Amino acid sequence: MNRNKKINQKNPNRLPQSLYIHIPFCNHICHYCDFIKVCYRQEWAFSYLQELEKELKSYRMKDLKTIYIGGGTPSSLSYEQLEMLLTMVEPYARKVEEYTIEINPESLDLEKALLFKRFGINRVSIGVQSTDEDALRFINRQHNYTMVKKAFEYLRKANIININVDLILGLPLIDKDKLKLDVQRLLELHPTHFSCYSLKIMPHTVFYNQKIQEVDDDTSYNQYSFVDHLLTSQGYIHYEVSNWGLNGFFSKHNLTYWHNEQYYGCGVSASGYLGGIRYKNTSSLTDYFSGIRRVEEEQITPKDDEEYEIMLRLRTIEGIDDKAFATKFHHSFAQKYAEQIKNLVDGGFLTNQNRRIYPTFRGLMALDYVILTILDERK
Repeated sequence: MNRNKKINQKNPNRLPQSLYIHIPFCNHICHYCDFIKVCYRQEWAFSYLQELEKELKSYRMKDLKTIYIGGGTPSSLSYEQLEMLLTMVEPYARKVEEYTIEINPESLDLEKALLFKRFGINRVSIGVQSTDEDALRFINRQHNYTMVKKAFEYLRKANIININVDLILGLPLIDKDKLKLDVQRLLELHPTHFSCYSLKIMPHTVFYNQKIQEVDDDTSYNQYSFVDHLLTSQGYIHYEVSNWGLNGFFSKHNLTYWHNEQYYGCGVSASGYLGGIRYKNTSSLTDYFSGIRRVEEEQITPKDDEEYEIMLRLRTIEGIDDKAFATKFHHSFAQKYAEQIKNLVDGGFLTNQNRRIYPTFRGLMALDYVILTILDERK
């Protein structure tokens, strides 16, 4: 990727061009998962979609460029419910450039893949997590590698070629050799994009109750470094902390977040950023059914906006273009944080080149430290 590519500045008063929709239903609950989700029940799903349609209609959405349907497991919905969902979203998808839906391998068939294509979905994210059957059983996943290959087959028959795979690092039972096999097996399927996340043990999950331990920082760093080597050697670009994509296949929707741009968020627990307000919807399905939506709002001040700009843009290898930053905030990032930037450059965490400050691999792996150094030690 050309690190000197200029970042287009967006008009903050323009209506958002991205929409996130949360589908909270799953056919089973994974042992590590702390996302807002509920086990699928047909009657709940129909009621949920009816409330979701009301929320979608409450916004003045037009000219969307990206739509992302996540969860939960959107593909846990029946064919009829998926058609209902995509029909209600269709009016907002007429000019969409990237339209993503998340699926699990065991809940995709050819009919659903063809349905996605009919409604303009052109990107699918598959929750693989691992290809090792022992590890998959341990984390309570319901698929195997054969099902993953079948999912790719269905999507390609539907002429959907932009396919992301999720992979969890730091899983129990997965050593370096098995991790290498995971990546090699997925590379054989030629996905356009990889998302790799380190296993986090969160309260109220099965793993937390079982006292499963996360891997230490050194092990996590070594696994990311190992995966990075395998993927970049095959042409994937490590463009964001947890994401690798082939050229031309970076996630446009997620770049909305990382570029600190506004977006709509609809559904239980969805977050959005609209009219200078960052908001979060209720996490209660009961409340959502009763018409309660937003439960948290944060009015973004210019100071907040600057901090979000720094935190989000430094997640990517684009980093911060000092000229664009100065245009937006009326002062230079490089000058205001000069001492901190110099220390981070000297430490191998950042690169400062042609008025662009961007993270090294080491900086991406120590992002919390980089951000805290910039924001907590300023003069």
